[in-house]
Amino acid sequence: MNIQDAYNEWSDSYDTDSNATRDLDQIVLARVLGDLQFDVIIEIGSGTGKNTELLSRRAGKVHALDFSAGMIDRAREKCRLLANVAYDVADITQPWPYPERSADLVTCNLVLEHVRD
Repeated sequence: MNIQDAYNEWSDSYDTDSNATRDLDQIVLARVLGDLQFDVIIEIGSGTGKNTELLSRRAGKVHALDFSAGMIDRAREKCRLLANVAYDVADITQPWPYPERSADLVTCNLVLEHVRD
């Protein structure tokens, strides 16, 4: 099974499975951002939206990207009340669906271990 298919399958239980790395990532991101505010954030590897709510409180607009349609579907469900978040299925190894310099912050959490080059 390739990585994308695995994450599509995992999306149903991702938030409820025990995962210390995922949980620590969420804590660290909150501490690093503190009270910083941004106009636009691109969240690469948004997954099920584990950090999307936090980012939506730190920006006027959040673009949540993931290469797994299953993960994006879960994020849309979980974060449906966040009016300042847009969701896209995208492969970050290809040109991104946003113009250059269109964000003040790009987050990329728990993603790079899946990128070969």
